[in-house]
Amino acid sequence: MRVAVTGLGAITALGPDRIAFDAGLRAGRSGIGELTLFDPRGCRSHIAGQAPDPAALDVNEVDTHSRADRFGVQAAIEAVAQSGLSPADLERAACSFGTGAGGASGLERYLGEWRAGGTPSPSLLVAHQPASVTDLVCRRFAIRGPRTTIMTACSSSASAIGWASDQIRLGRARVAVTGGADCLCGLTYAGFNALRALSPEPCRPFDVERKGITLGEGASVLVLEEEGHARARGATILGYVAGWGLSADAHHMTAPHPEGDGAARAMRAALDDAHLAPDSVGYVNAHGTGTTHNDAAESRALHTVFGERAARLPVSSTKSLVGHALGAAGAIEAVACLLALQGGYLPPTANLITPDPANPPLDHVTTTRDKQVDVMLSSSFAFGGNNTALVFARA
Repeated sequence: MRVAVTGLGAITALGPDRIAFDAGLRAGRSGIGELTLFDPRGCRSHIAGQAPDPAALDVNEVDTHSRADRFGVQAAIEAVAQSGLSPADLERAACSFGTGAGGASGLERYLGEWRAGGTPSPSLLVAHQPASVTDLVCRRFAIRGPRTTIMTACSSSASAIGWASDQIRLGRARVAVTGGADCLCGLTYAGFNALRALSPEPCRPFDVERKGITLGEGASVLVLEEEGHARARGATILGYVAGWGLSADAHHMTAPHPEGDGAARAMRAALDDAHLAPDSVGYVNAHGTGTTHNDAAESRALHTVFGERAARLPVSSTKSLVGHALGAAGAIEAVACLLALQGGYLPPTANLITPDPANPPLDHVTTTRDKQVDVMLSSSFAFGGNNTALVFARA
């Protein structure tokens, strides 16, 4: 049973919808700039991939839902509209989202008002629940099928997409609304600063002069359908979720396995699930955070999976354009792959000038390439060694 994609939604540092995201990816334009959501004084970085303020909810609902929740709803509205699904189809759908900090920004606002002597609204705490975005999307579309929320740090939303595709393949649902949402907040920004992982300049994945991560925010949503269901109603199929894989490093709280062992196992598992050989992959959307440990481990993992062909396999990191959106990153990169599959191009890694010679060689895409490929692989590797890989196929 094939899992078709019939709707896409995105809000990222490149703009408020998938059209702006597609245009920015194709142009290789960076959305990273000065952080204005909160004061980053005391941190080694003052930049981020800040997304446009979401406006999907009614004005009287804005204060009761977090910025991340509103990102998620806005992307879901866009994806569902493109899919053309009826309320009856959505009622029986599955729903899954991945997130990281989620509604932490609301908690920060609550504590800030309380410390200033005010009486903050308890509604600011409602969205702090990890499942808040999933519940809100389900309420918005009256979705009553299987649902879950996944929090495995930076691989959260990639795993949510994999889970949703399984619900369709196992016959538990014929439709799924899935993705991820996360927002910038002081907690995560200060945390990565404390780890000395933030880059003072826009991130440069795989470059010898890289200085670390640039954080981002936003949401992306995919509408998935059993292929026969989509064709029966005359839907436009945008691509396929061909397979996915999971693995655990069992190695370290924050650092990846130095040889990329877990990353390689996740990629191989995804290809096995898709019944595809490594040679079928025409492009890899790398996790590509711009840290020394990730770049080295990921480069080695790609050579483990693809062998000597890895040096000729096009690879890029779209985090260089929108920042690392943590729990939403996997979904944002999934939509990037699907847009690139449709558009016949490969998005670049911005700011990559000199690949680190200490790492195994890769075919780094540094400017957008007009190239039609049939299969793309997207990797998401998280703290704790939570690894997820997704395989997408062209319609």
